[in-house]
Amino acid sequence: MHRDTLADMLIDHTQFKNLILNKGDIVFDILTCIRKNLHPFELDKEYFYTFGLSRSYKIRYIDLVGIGTLTQAVIEPREVYRQAIHRGVYCIIIAHNHPSGNLNPSESDIKLTNKIKQAGLIISIKLIDHIIFTNEGFYSFANEGCL
Repeated sequence: MHRDTLADMLIDHTQFKNLILNKGDIVFDILTCIRKNLHPFELDKEYFYTFGLSRSYKIRYIDLVGIGTLTQAVIEPREVYRQAIHRGVYCIIIAHNHPSGNLNPSESDIKLTNKIKQAGLIISIKLIDHIIFTNEGFYSFANEGCL
């Protein structure tokens, strides 16, 4: 999956634009649909996404923030919030896959979530969930009371 520019990393979300993202399972279904377009060779890497949402929790954009390796994707809050600020969204959901199949958040997942949450508080764009997903299911920080 070769990307020439940052703008190319925005995912076409027109088929999902009327969905209200207030539950982790809806995010999981969208991510499963997006990943069907990936070549099987690409599925062993971490993919990190941001969903920018309106005040009514409708999708304004889906951004592929970064592609990592088998074990990690290096992500910074400024990249997570770049499109959010530009598009004036109300809140965001972040999501990434674990190619290992383990749904439990790692220590670095927890630290990154807190870092992104704190950055969002400063700029008044709330992080409402962090979804970790595999082919088998998902873990929601919000559902687990960790946000």
